[in-house]
Amino acid sequence: MSRRLIRKTTIIAIFVLAAVSAAQAASPGAKDYSRLIEFINLEDRLQPLYVFNDFDDEFDKESHRASVEYFNEHPGLLQKIKEKLGRSTLRWKLDGLKHRLLFVPENRKEYVTLYENHCRTLINDFLEKTNLENPYDQIHTLAGGQSRIHDGQQGVTAYLVHNLAKEYVGTYIFSNQTDHKVKIELAGKLYVGEVGAYSTALNIKPNGSVEFIKSNYTIWQNSAQNPYAALMVPAEETLHIILRKYTEMAIKQTLAIRDVHSKKAAQKIVNDWIAVEEAIVGGVVRVLLPQILEASLGDLPSSWIEKDLEVKAGLKQYRYLKKGISVVEQIGYQEAIKLYSNDPTAFSDLLM
Repeated sequence: MSRRLIRKTTIIAIFVLAAVSAAQAASPGAKDYSRLIEFINLEDRLQPLYVFNDFDDEFDKESHRASVEYFNEHPGLLQKIKEKLGRSTLRWKLDGLKHRLLFVPENRKEYVTLYENHCRTLINDFLEKTNLENPYDQIHTLAGGQSRIHDGQQGVTAYLVHNLAKEYVGTYIFSNQTDHKVKIELAGKLYVGEVGAYSTALNIKPNGSVEFIKSNYTIWQNSAQNPYAALMVPAEETLHIILRKYTEMAIKQTLAIRDVHSKKAAQKIVNDWIAVEEAIVGGVVRVLLPQILEASLGDLPSSWIEKDLEVKAGLKQYRYLKKGISVVEQIGYQEAIKLYSNDPTAFSDLLM
């Protein structure tokens, strides 16, 4: 989660890290994906990198952490700054941080075809099982240097890439007690380590009114250390996109009930509700997805699923996931979706 202040308006971005025209028919034999697993298990490609979007100046924890680690790992740089400032007590502050998404394209034709077909088939099967509507306009694999093509579309476009990275530029001001200053600009790249991303933004206006700004795209990578992560992302992100409007409704109601106006308090409410959304999504996917994937992949290694749950267990946004899986197993995935759609708070109460 992140937030930024633009003029006198608070913007809180809501990210889900972790969607293809479902109307397009899969090709004959598209449900045989043993070859796809072979591709996913190959070593990830880290180059070439192309720009996906413009720089964004909202605060990013990972980028800031990378900059701080750089300073800590290069004491000689800090020593030079101290010498320039007269060796007095050193103070520092973050003066600005911007970041943008980069991608490694997937140019292997067989891999492109297999993964696109997998996404289409999985989305079709998942929507059929859950009786949910298709939120997508199209699925599109980005080639090197190719710009996004979503303009003019009404639904969500899913962009497929091989790998994702984040480029950042941080500006830090060092000063001493006499207010002499040294400005340092650090630029770097981080491989994201997330197989999918979809976001909306909560806009709290100066008059206290609230609106949500929805993203019109999601972006997934076809590579992952755990093949299950790359295989499951179309279903997981689809459910996030479909259920997001109910999460937004719950966030808006909670903000009104608690009469929240500060960024910090609003951010906590957003984080809490995203954790609940992760619980319903994770529960439904855990219950439903293995049986869908086994139809095309055969016996799905249970170790893949357990490893995915193990990784998520260490992340705060998945703090209700284990309970969410239990709730969905008890009441059924259809009833869980129905309950969350009608009353997110009632589903949330089951997690506590």
